[in-house]
Amino acid sequence: MRGKHELDCDGEMKGFDLQLVRDVRAAVSVPITVLGGAGSLGDFSTLFQEFGVIGGAAGSLFVFKGPYRAVLINYPSEEERGKILSVRVP
Repeated sequence: MRGKHELDCDGEMKGFDLQLVRDVRAAVSVPITVLGGAGSLGDFSTLFQEFGVIGGAAGSLFVFKGPYRAVLINYPSEEERGKILSVRVP
């Protein structure tokens, strides 16, 4: 498997496609990075805890805020990043 792209979740902020992550994890023995669909910082914790991925990426999560998806560029604090990264599986 060279690469797998699932655009249905991208930009939706409803969480990663965990079934796709599960399928890819079962099909390959190389490290994987997941992107497309992150709706909260907790979504990253799920990736690291349950699937042992090496990375997760997001765009909309760090740009849009609130019910009207107003543009407000943001980034998790050092404390929030520490919480996410502390659950990573070596």
